Amino acid sequence: MKDTKGKVQSLDRAFQLIEIIANAQEPLTLKKVTELASLPKPTTYRILSSLESWGYVELDERKGYKLGVKFLQLGAKVQEELDIRKVARPYLKKLNDLTKETVFLSILHKGRGLYIDKLDGQHSVRLVAQVGSLNYLHCSGLGKCLLAGLPEEEQKQRLRNMELPKITENTITDPEILFDQLKTIKEQGYAIDNMEGEEGVRCIAAPIKDHRGKVVAAVSISGPAARITLEVIETDLKKALLETAQEISRALGYKN
Repeated sequence: MKDTKGKVQSLDRAFQLIEIIANAQEPLTLKKVTELASLPKPTTYRILSSLESWGYVELDERKGYKLGVKFLQLGAKVQEELDIRKVARPYLKKLNDLTKETVFLSILHKGRGLYIDKLDGQHSVRLVAQVGSLNYLHCSGLGKCLLAGLPEEEQKQRLRNMELPKITENTITDPEILFDQLKTIKEQGYAIDNMEGEEGVRCIAAPIKDHRGKVVAAVSISGPAARITLEVIETDLKKALLETAQEISRALGYKN
């Protein structure tokens, strides 16, 4: 039976009940689910019974209905199939086409930033970093975004224990200054590498989050400092980068 909009009414109601239960802070009684759904009690009971038989909801006789383990199984399957590179690639391509600059995608790996994708800039000067190479976290926009996404205690521990070599004149090697900078990065949602990891190269990076809100990667725009000035970052690049990071995050299931 379909309604006038061509939707299957019973499915719509089932999904409505699932969302009601999912958004609750505790198991819900049949009476409460019925009230929230504004459905007849017999209808609510029939739908919940079907969902229970399939494992999508569970009934605790003392507390009420809650989501079933089926969602955990399906969620794990979805996550297995979500390759960040595959999900991110079309958005990286769009950013590369828009800015004409080199775009990187990086993840945290064994205490370093690991480049997992790169789209070269459309100018004659090319950046040497390649997919598969590792970079220090403290002197790159990507690395700082990845660090800023960690719990504060873990940030402090990593900064105390990790190598902080001075790569350029601008490299920050003081753990306390870096820790304060990570707070700012987390608040503003992006990081700038002002020729800290390579002479004459500047970049802006932003974090990418998964369905749990966890920072799982970072995306950046990089290029010669003579072309990518701080003014250009502010007026031309920042908005596009942040939108790209948000689009990839949403594609990974993040909801803000």
